[in-house]
Amino acid sequence: PNNCSAVYQEGLVPLLIQASPTHCLLLLATSAGDLLDSIKIRNGIKYIMDNYEKQVYTGRELFLKYDQDKLIEKYGLKHDEEYLYLKYIGTEYRINRRNGAIEYATGEEWTDCREYTVVMTIYDFLCCSEQEILPPLTGQWQPVGRFVTAGSSPSTDPFVEKYARAFFGKVEELKQACICLGGKQTKRLAGADLTFEMPVLPEFSVLLQFWDGDEEFPPKILLLWDKVSLSYLHFETTYYLQGDLLKAILQIIG
Repeated sequence: PNNCSAVYQEGLVPLLIQASPTHCLLLLATSAGDLLDSIKIRNGIKYIMDNYEKQVYTGRELFLKYDQDKLIEKYGLKHDEEYLYLKYIGTEYRINRRNGAIEYATGEEWTDCREYTVVMTIYDFLCCSEQEILPPLTGQWQPVGRFVTAGSSPSTDPFVEKYARAFFGKVEELKQACICLGGKQTKRLAGADLTFEMPVLPEFSVLLQFWDGDEEFPPKILLLWDKVSLSYLHFETTYYLQGDLLKAILQIIG
C-alpha cells in the first residue's frame, strides 16, 4: 500500500517546520529530542548531535519507508543497486538506498552532506507529492506568498536583501553564475536587468529576477515559483531552496 502521505504528514512535515521562518509554526514543531537518540558515534568518538543533525538522521529513516522503485519511475532518477542520483542546484547528489544518507560529488569523490536545508529539500522533493504522476510545470510564475492566505506567510525581504546588496553592481557576474548553474536567460520581465529560469531539481525550475541598484533605488531580487510548485515541494521547503540557490550563486561570484 502507498503510505507516502501518512509518512510525510507524520514525519517530514514536523521536521520541515522545525527550521521554518514562521515563528508560529515553530511552536507547533515536534521536539527533535523526541525523534531520535542524541548520542552518535563518528570516527570512533561519541558526541551529542544538535537538533538539525538529529532531524537529518530522522529524515533518513522516514525516506527509507518510501517505495524507491516508484520514486525512480516518478522522477526519472538515475540509479544503481546502491544509490539514487539527482542534481540539486548544479551539484550532483546521491542517496544511499540502504541507509538514506545523502552525499554530494566533489570532483571524483563523494562527501557526506550535513547541510540541513539541502538534505531536507531533497527528501521533501522526493516524498512530498501524493500524486503518482506529477503535473507538468505551467510556466505561470508567481511569488511564494501567493500560495498561502494573505498575511500568513513570513516575508522573505530581509533575507533576500542581503543577497541583493551582495550582487549590487555585478550584473554580468550574476549572469555568468546563473549560467554556470545551468540557468537559461529569458526575456526581461518587469524591467529586470536579468531574468533567468533556474533548474534546481529534476524537471523543476524557479524564475530568478534581479534589478541592479542606482542612486534612487536599491538592488532587488525576486524569486518566482510555478503555480503548481506545491505539487513538488512543501511550502516551508521553498524557503530552504531559495536560500540554497542564492548561497550557491554568491559562492560562484565570490
